[in-house]
Amino acid sequence: MRFSALALLVVICTGALFSNQTVQAQLAVSPPASPGSLKDVSVPPVPGLVNYIRDKNAAIALGKALFWDRNAGSDGMACASCHFNAGADNRAKNQLNPKLNGVFNKPFASSSWGPNYTLTGADFPLHRVSNVLDRNSAIVSTTDDVVGSAGTQSGTQMNLLPKVGVACTSRPAGDAFHVGIAMTRLTTNRNSPTVINAVFNYRNFWDGRANNMFNGVTPFGPRDRNARVAEQQADGSELLVAVNLINSSLASQAVGPALSNVEMTCVLKGFKELGRKLFLIRPLRDQDVAVDDSVLGVYRYPTGAGISVNYGALVKKAFNPKYWSSTNKDAEGYNQFERNFSLFWGLAIQAYESTLVSDETPWDKYVGSKKLNIPGDATAMTSLGDPNDYSKVSPLRGFDVFMGKGACIACHKGAEFTGAATRLLFENQEGGLVERMRMGDKEIALYDNGFYNIGVRPTAEDLGIGATDPFNHPLSWTRQYANAGFPAFGISTNPDKFQVNPCTFEILVNPSDCLQPPAQGSRVAVDGAFKTPTLRNVALTAPYFHNGGTGTLEQVVEFYNRGGDRRGEDGSDTSGFGSNGSNLDADIKVLGLTSQEKADLVSFMRHALTDRRVACEMAPFDHPSLVVINGHRGNEFNVTNAIIADKADDALLNLPATGKNGLLAIGRPCLINDKGE
Repeated sequence: MRFSALALLVVICTGALFSNQTVQAQLAVSPPASPGSLKDVSVPPVPGLVNYIRDKNAAIALGKALFWDRNAGSDGMACASCHFNAGADNRAKNQLNPKLNGVFNKPFASSSWGPNYTLTGADFPLHRVSNVLDRNSAIVSTTDDVVGSAGTQSGTQMNLLPKVGVACTSRPAGDAFHVGIAMTRLTTNRNSPTVINAVFNYRNFWDGRANNMFNGVTPFGPRDRNARVAEQQADGSELLVAVNLINSSLASQAVGPALSNVEMTCVLKGFKELGRKLFLIRPLRDQDVAVDDSVLGVYRYPTGAGISVNYGALVKKAFNPKYWSSTNKDAEGYNQFERNFSLFWGLAIQAYESTLVSDETPWDKYVGSKKLNIPGDATAMTSLGDPNDYSKVSPLRGFDVFMGKGACIACHKGAEFTGAATRLLFENQEGGLVERMRMGDKEIALYDNGFYNIGVRPTAEDLGIGATDPFNHPLSWTRQYANAGFPAFGISTNPDKFQVNPCTFEILVNPSDCLQPPAQGSRVAVDGAFKTPTLRNVALTAPYFHNGGTGTLEQVVEFYNRGGDRRGEDGSDTSGFGSNGSNLDADIKVLGLTSQEKADLVSFMRHALTDRRVACEMAPFDHPSLVVINGHRGNEFNVTNAIIADKADDALLNLPATGKNGLLAIGRPCLINDKGE
C-alpha cells in the first residue's frame, strides 16, 4: 500500500486530532495475534504485470527452467545451486568465507579451517561461551568467518560473438580461496536464505537491497535512475522506458546473482550476453526432467534430457511482443530480445518462485482456513505429541512458548512467520515500513519494520540494512525517512519515493507526532539489522542466521535464551555502531526457558512448520536433476587439480530429478521424515 500526500493528510486530519487520550491508547500495544494458515494469505499482487506477461503459465515454465539450468552460470552454477535443499543450501564443504579481513580465522584449535574444509556438527555454533546461559561468560571460541555458499571459480563463457566469449582470468595465487596453488570456488559472505515463501517478503536479501519495486534491470528499483528496457513503438522504433512494478522484490533479487562473479557468472558480462548464450542452447540440455514434472513435463525432450522448446520460444509465448519483437540492433549487434533479457529473467523467475508456497504444514491443518472454509483439525498437532504427556516433547506446548515466554511471535509473526511480510507491513498497518519503539537499551528509536539486530555478531562486521547501495543511498527506509523532512514525510527526497504514516508507530512521543516529520537527529537503530527469515520449513534450512553460525534449532533456542551473543551491557554492547551504543532489538533478552520449554519450542518449529511436500520434493517443489558443486576433490590440505593446473577439481553431488510425486516415487527418502528426523 502506498499513501498519496492527500490520503495521508486525510488519515491525519479526520476525527479527533490525536488527543492525549489517543496517544496513550497508541502506547498500549496489543499482543500479536496468533498465526493463521498460509492458505488464507494471498500472494501480493503486482499491478501492471499484465502489461509485460501475457501467459502466466509460460512465464512459470520459463522461470523454472532458468532457475534450475546450470548452463546459466559460467562454472555450472544455476540459481538452484545455492537453493536446492528446501530452497536453501545445506552443503558442508568449501562453504566458508573469511569476511572483511580476507583471512580465515579458525574458531578452534584445528589448523584445517579454510577453503575446502568440510564442516561437521561439532563445528557449530561458531561462537561459544563457557556458560551457555551467560552471553558474557568466557569465550571458548569465536570467528568472524561465515558459512556462505560456494559459487564460481573461473572459466570462459561459450565462444559466441559478439563479446560472449569474455574469459575470466585466473585469480591471484595470494587470495584466500586457494589450497596451495589451486583455486577453490569463491563463497558468498552471507548464508543463503530459502526461496520458498520468499514471495511474501516485501524486500529480499538479508539486507533488503532487493527492492520491492522491480526496475527491469537491477536489484535497486527506483534508486537506479538509469535502469531502462527497450519498448517497441507502433512505428517500429524503440523507446527506452522505465519499469516500475511493485511487490516484485523476487524479480529484483533474481537479477542480482545472475551477474555476480562470486555467485554465478564470469566477470565483465551483462544480461544481453547471457541472453545471447541461453537463446542459442536448449534449456536444461544436460539435466533430466521427470516425465511428470508439474511444470516442465509437458515440454520434456523425448530423451528426458531437458525440454524441447527453446528459451526464445518461451519468452515469446510468455511476454508482450513489444519487449522482444523489434529487429533493431545496438552498436554491438544485440537485438531487443537479448537487450531485454534482464526483464525476462527477473519476471519469469519471480513467476516460478511465486508458486513455491508451503501452506500444507501440520500447523496449517490445525488452524484450518477461513478463506477456503476448511475447519481446523486438532489431531494435526496432537498426533505430533500429547501436550499432557511431559515425558515427551509437545509441539502444542512449544507453540505456547513461541507465543509467550519465548517472545518468538514478536518478530516471526503472522501465517508467514516473519514480520518482513508485505501483508503485515501494509494490509494490517502494523507500523508500515518504519516503526518507532523502545530498543533493547530501553531507549526509543526508529527502525525498519521486519529487520532487527539480534546480536549474532558485532555490528561493525556487517551493517546489514544499515549499509548503503551502489548509489550511496541508505538501504534503510528509516534513514531515508529520518533524513527527508517535509513535505509529506519524505516522499520528495528519498530515493524510493515512499511515505510513512507516523500515526501507526507503536510509540508516539507527543500528540503532534502525526502532524510532524521526524525530529532532527531522531535516533535510528538499523545498523547490524537483518531481515527476519520465515520459520516455515526451518528444520530443513540449517545453518541459521545471516552468518550461518548456528547449526541446529537447539542451538538457535539456546542463543535466544541467553539474550544473544552480543558482548557488554545494554547501551554499550557490540550491537552498537557509530553514535549508537546499542542497536539491539528489545525482545533479545534472557528468557529463562526450562529444558522442557526449550525442547517443546524446538518440536513446534521442527514438526509443526514442515510441509511434507517440501521435505519430499513433491509438486510444486519438484525439479529437474542438478549436478551440484560440492567443494573439491581432496580436503582442506590437498586438492586434486583439474586439467587447468591452477584450478581445484570439483567434487560433485548428483541431485535426481523429481516429478509431482516427489522423492519417494523414485525410491529416495525425504529430506526429513514425519518425526522430524
